[in-house]
Amino acid sequence: MMAEDVLALVLYGYEADGHEIPSPSATNVLTLKDGEFVNYIACDTLKYRKMHNNKAVKKTLTIPEWLNEIASEAGIIFSQVLLDAF
Repeated sequence: MMAEDVLALVLYGYEADGHEIPSPSATNVLTLKDGEFVNYIACDTLKYRKMHNNKAVKKTLTIPEWLNEIASEAGIIFSQVLLDAF
């Protein structure tokens, strides 16, 4: 039921620790008992990271004054633009 979450957590841990992610097993070499089956699990570690590792980190951004004036008049919030861009 939560295979995607478990896989994302493990792979995220591998990435964070700098470990090599192992290749998936070939399905034709797995030995299955009666009633067992192979199921593929899609996993997006970037999506997982965005959901669970979203602590704010302060960064300084330098932009031209003319751009700041236009953005301020338009009500643009730069931190939100940066979040939305990724």
